[in-house]
Formats: sequence, C-alpha cells, structure tokens
Amino acid sequence: MRLASGEVVLEDATRSFRVRADQARTLKGLVLGKRAGGPAPVPALQGVSLRIGPGETVGIVGRNGAGKTSTLRVLAGIIPLESGQAGCGGRVVSLLELAAGFSRDFSGRENIYLQGALHGLGRDELEARLQEIIAFSELGEFIDIPVKTYSSGMFVRLGFAIAAHLDADVLLIDEVLAVGDEGFQRKCLQRISEQIAAGTTLVLVSHDPAAIERVCRRVIVLDAGRVVFDGPTAEGLLHYHQLMGTERGGGLSLRPEGRSGIEVTDVELRDGEGRQSAVFRAGAAMTVASTIRGTSALDPRLRLELRAMDGTTLFSSVHDVELGPEGTAQPAFEIAELALLGGDYDVVLGTGERALDRTLRFAVVSDSDAGGFIDLRGRWRSLEGVK
Repeated sequence: MRLASGEVVLEDATRSFRVRADQARTLKGLVLGKRAGGPAPVPALQGVSLRIGPGETVGIVGRNGAGKTSTLRVLAGIIPLESGQAGCGGRVVSLLELAAGFSRDFSGRENIYLQGALHGLGRDELEARLQEIIAFSELGEFIDIPVKTYSSGMFVRLGFAIAAHLDADVLLIDEVLAVGDEGFQRKCLQRISEQIAAGTTLVLVSHDPAAIERVCRRVIVLDAGRVVFDGPTAEGLLHYHQLMGTERGGGLSLRPEGRSGIEVTDVELRDGEGRQSAVFRAGAAMTVASTIRGTSALDPRLRLELRAMDGTTLFSSVHDVELGPEGTAQPAFEIAELALLGGDYDVVLGTGERALDRTLRFAVVSDSDAGGFIDLRGRWRSLEGVK
C-alpha cells in the first residue's frame, strides 16, 4: 500500500482477540493435555474502513471496548490484522501506553536516546533536542534516575516530551494524557497544536470531549468495532454523548439530608424543548432546574455559579427562594442563548451561606475557532474605505 506522507488508511480492517482459559494444573490434566473451555473470540474491529488525509486532525471516541485502542495499535503496527489493510505514510510516532518501549532499568535521559534511536534519529539529532525534551518533561534532576521509580504522571511527562520532539508525519495518541495534571495537559495540547500547524496528521483517542473539541476537526465514533459516525467534531461529539446516554443529565441527591435543614435535593439541565440534557450547542437555550427542600422557618437564598474546568467562576447569581407549604420549591434559571465556546463546564448550586455543594457537568459543542470561554458572536470585517 503506497501512501502519501501523513496519510492514514484502514480498509475493511478486522481483528478479534481470543480469551484463553488456563491449562489444567492437575497431573491428569497435564498428561491428557486437557484445557478448560474458553469463551468465543472477542471482536475488536469488524470491517473498519477510514481514510485520513495528510494534516487532518481526527478524534476517535466510543464506549469502553468499542475498538479505539485496537485501531491505534493496528495503525502503529503493534498488532496485525486478521483481514484487510492498514497503513500510515511517513514517520509514525505513537504514545499509546505508559512506559511503552521504555527500559525500566535505564534513566529518563537514557530512555530519551533509546526512543530516539527506535524512531531513526541519530545521536547528533537527539543531542540537539535533548535539553528541550528534558525542559518540556519538567522532571528536573529526576531525569537521571531509573524510570522504574517513576510515577504514572512522570511516565506521561517523559513519554509525551519525547514524542512531541520527534518530527512525526503521523502522531497517534491514546488516553495517556488523562494521567497528567491540568497544567501539563494544557502544555501538551499546545504542543500538539504546534505540530498540527506544521502539517502533522493527528489521531487522538480520548474520553475527554473538551480535548477532542480543542484540537480535532473531525470525529470518528466507534461502537462494537464498527464506525457508526464519521464527520465534523460538533456533530460527532453529540452522537457520542447520545450513544453513551450522557445527553441526559440529572443531579438527584443520594446523600443523607443535611443537618442545616435546607438543601438542594435535585438539579438537572434542560434544552430549549424541556428535555434533560448534558450536551448543548453554543447559542442554544438551557435551563437549570432545581428542587429545594427546607425545614427552616427562613426562606433560603439559592446561589448558582458557572465554572470552567479549572475552577474559574465565569458567572454567578443569587436568588431568594420562597418555600411552599410543604417546605419545597422548584426554582429554575433560564438562559435564552448559551454564550459559551466549546468545552466542558460545571453548574454549581448551594443555599444560604453554605458552600456550594451540588455540581452538574455539561458539555458545549461549537464550530467556532475562537479561544477562551465566552462566545461573543462577533465577526471580522474590513474597514478599508470606511470614513
């Protein structure tokens, strides 16, 4: 299969895995060679076909066991297909598992040389990038101790720092970025953006819709080893949430009643048609519907906050609630047009002076290329010739 540099292809790819039962441990079993019966092979890919052009940015999502990681392993050449074809054009760099390809007895520095050699880089090329890789990993003095002492987060830092400096034509990344802390994840996404700008083809597997939305223009949804959606990111993430059932959101409290006598017992998000939802389009209507129960003689104040994933408060509002005869109320906060850019956000509610104690997460999908949180609905135009 002859492919252009950066091109990725799967044609009718099929692969299954057999779950083997342990051999009998008795003397009779060893003599007779009997084995316990095992389950049928588990299909991982069932006739998957896709074509990714040079420089494309594609996210692959799906429920656990859908075939996402198997797809990347096939593309990386780690596992063979039973039938069909798979290929990537040019240099392929993959970051699929923590410590994959590392020698655990080597130091971090030594593993940088090892990984570079495995990807065809000479010592002089590695020397020129060594300090950048070490600085990116933020491992400091730990770069010279054996990696078998590293935590999972340290493995991610070193693995991604190496992968990010190997000039890949095709970059394959699995869920490993979820292990790093928030600051490092942001730095990784920024580095990925720089590689994309340089023409690298990206295939990213993640359960984090915000990460997919930030860097991918196309989403492939897998289910039971088959492609069930292939198209623009916004529509793909909506399809994924519907598949997972997370387009429905609810905040029913399962905790024992608080001792203060007043609490938010339920909160849910609703779309413009009054349906429960946890996924909204930018500019769409959203309602935060809550239920308050109290035994206090004083009517509570309900505080609502909208927060970004890093905890930044983007909006807050306080509402005086009048409890009904049975000590309950159902206040709702209505938003005519959700002025947010794509990403994940939290709605947080609380009563009186108490800490905000009810949190409900939702996702916003947006086709805008703007950065930040707020969707200003602005547009660019030229003022040339305007007096």
